[in-house]
Amino acid sequence: MPTHLEEYLKHYQTLENPGYAVLVTGEWRAGKTHQVKKIIPDTDRYYVSLFGIQTIEQLHAEVFAVASPRLAKATAVVDGASSTAASLGGLFALAGATPSIFNAVFRRDVKPDRTLIFDDLERSDLRLKDVLGAINAYVEQHGFRVVVLAHDQKMTAKFRKMKEKTFGQTIKVSPQTNEAFDKFIGKTKQKRAKRLIEENRNAILAAFHSSDVKSLRILRHVIEDLERLTDTMLDEHIQHREAMAELVPFFVALNIETRFGRIDRKALTNRRGVTMGYHMRAHGKTGDQLPEKPSLLIADERYAGIELENTLLSDNALCSMFFDGSYPVDAIHQCLNNSTYFMKPESVEPWRVVISFDQLDDGVVEEAVVRMEQQITDRSVTVSGEILHIFALKLMMVEYQVQAGTMDEVVEQAICYLNDLRNAGQLPPRTTDWRWMDLFDQSFEGQGYWVTETAKPHFKKIWEHLIASRELAFEDQLPEILKSLMEMVKSDSKQFFEQVSHTNNGENPYALTPLLHHIPPEEFVASWLNSPNENWRNVYYSIENRYSHGRLKSDLSAEEDWAFEIHQVLMRRVDEADGFRKPRIHRVVPNVLIELANERGAAAASTA
Repeated sequence: MPTHLEEYLKHYQTLENPGYAVLVTGEWRAGKTHQVKKIIPDTDRYYVSLFGIQTIEQLHAEVFAVASPRLAKATAVVDGASSTAASLGGLFALAGATPSIFNAVFRRDVKPDRTLIFDDLERSDLRLKDVLGAINAYVEQHGFRVVVLAHDQKMTAKFRKMKEKTFGQTIKVSPQTNEAFDKFIGKTKQKRAKRLIEENRNAILAAFHSSDVKSLRILRHVIEDLERLTDTMLDEHIQHREAMAELVPFFVALNIETRFGRIDRKALTNRRGVTMGYHMRAHGKTGDQLPEKPSLLIADERYAGIELENTLLSDNALCSMFFDGSYPVDAIHQCLNNSTYFMKPESVEPWRVVISFDQLDDGVVEEAVVRMEQQITDRSVTVSGEILHIFALKLMMVEYQVQAGTMDEVVEQAICYLNDLRNAGQLPPRTTDWRWMDLFDQSFEGQGYWVTETAKPHFKKIWEHLIASRELAFEDQLPEILKSLMEMVKSDSKQFFEQVSHTNNGENPYALTPLLHHIPPEEFVASWLNSPNENWRNVYYSIENRYSHGRLKSDLSAEEDWAFEIHQVLMRRVDEADGFRKPRIHRVVPNVLIELANERGAAAASTA
């Protein structure tokens, strides 16, 4: 059955000198050009793209180039008729000739026996009035059938008012998704991928239509990405039809949303947390009181039967695929193997089984709860994200009365657990990376923590105690760390510089970690000034660089009093010194410390 576009354009092809043009509209990449060219074959058309056309003369030259079989003769005519125009050369010379010369040559050499197609109207650099005037000339003066292709929603309101004078018919094109799908899948090289895509054809197209994205280019990329995803999976994954029936449309929906720019990396980084956070903020509110809905939830509403929070693929794996273009094989395998379709409950962490309780048999879940309780008794879990998952699930079970007890008792149990780990030296200290909490903040290994509005304040206490305990575990290591740093001050100040301040190379582990204030100022200055003279400037640069860019007032604010004391001790050493030692010490007093001292002096004077 012909489409409405095919039906009308075939009718338009039968008209001679119709006196009006046809406007074909549709979104970018919806297949307008492909459909029009398929309906009007090459032998029946002259095709010109307006993309980048900057002058009317250039437009006429482009038309003449595709329409005239005797360009050389045409150029010769211009050479004889207008030496000024001819001096510009070739077709542009002809287009630049006087209107009477151009019209004479055009009427003789170009016949309206084919349909003239102008594409990319919205991407022309011409003034709207000029380009519509040129189109009218081809229709009214030269008797052409003219079809113009445009994404009219990208055109101005002025265009929508002016187009009625030029276009007698406007037809909106819908993507021919079935035809395009067949074309794209025909280019799929892997047999496994082709079979998987064909088996899930209806689900893929349903997700594409639900997205309301008309770009066939995005559909092509989705098919290509499905081939890449298939290439990472094992046969046992692909052969599980129920799992693939859930995975494929979920992957397609998020692929479309990210490619179309409606979901960014931040929204995918913590899907469960984003959703639960919104529902917590929206709890008990209505109308204008409701918070702004996150892009992930807005997208989720587009796809009936597809859950964008689906955990078949983790947040990290999705971000890697959609934003980095990398398909991590091991991570994808782990995600799928941890799902309820492929999970072997006895071989995965019990919290993974418990968090999937609504998809598993009660007996399997209850056995996992027993194992999880044994882990708490044995103090065997030391990974922060796993600890948080375990106690979030404990809060959930108490709230739903799956277990006896209160949420306060769960909090106390978690605090005791963390204290015991730290006292036994088994709790990992915080790392020196300022983003050290990102690995388990709001989610861990692609799973958001199960925290309801009721459980939120109790979970917050567990979280805060975990962070504080890891901070204390770091402080437990401080004596050895500080001892090492002091040795560097005495004998390897270049290494000290690398350790405590930002550089272009090296790891700079303590650059944003407040810890120097645990060193007595007198001891630090003594080690500094008792070291070889060639070490002095490196220590100076270390402090200057460490506290630059306002860090002494932000990340390293705990060291502000210590930094002031260092200045005071240095100035006392200047007063006590004689000979060249006096200016030598004075020259290594860091400017950032002088500024701090001046600031505090001014503040003291203003309050006196």
